[in-house]
Amino acid sequence: MMRPGMKRKGVLTAVGVLLLALAAYIWYSPYLFLTNLQKAIMERSTARLERMVDFPRLREGLKNQLMTKLTEEVQKSKDPFSGLGLAFASLLIDPLVNALLTPEGLAALGRGVSADSPPQAPLEAVRDWRLRYSGFNLAYIYPKDSPKNRLYLERVGLFGWKVVRMDLEL
Repeated sequence: MMRPGMKRKGVLTAVGVLLLALAAYIWYSPYLFLTNLQKAIMERSTARLERMVDFPRLREGLKNQLMTKLTEEVQKSKDPFSGLGLAFASLLIDPLVNALLTPEGLAALGRGVSADSPPQAPLEAVRDWRLRYSGFNLAYIYPKDSPKNRLYLERVGLFGWKVVRMDLEL
């Protein structure tokens, strides 16, 4: 026969183990997301990429980043025609970013090829992506050889993640 104190200790141990497993899963969830993202890119699964990436938010962020960089370069320039170049470049940024940041384009970028060329780049490049936490609700993915080029992940709910921002080393 089991004493009441022993029963309580067993329940507390089980609850503790369960909470520890839950915390481990919450911590490991972006790594699982990275694995699924890599698989979606390697399989060129646009449907899965659409669920994993907030493409409208990603496009707007990249457009803003490019415009900021162009504006900084124009302000540094002593060329009187640099403002005209900025106006021309700003007309090209929207269609370029809209064309590149699609599920197909992201799959191609992750593999080192353009969206309209045949897949010739080695898939190992996608497998070499790394992940780092930047807070409980934010993490980023980066290529092993280029840590300043990043895809930022934002937590969705307790276990889910979504790509929401891209930073490129310009």
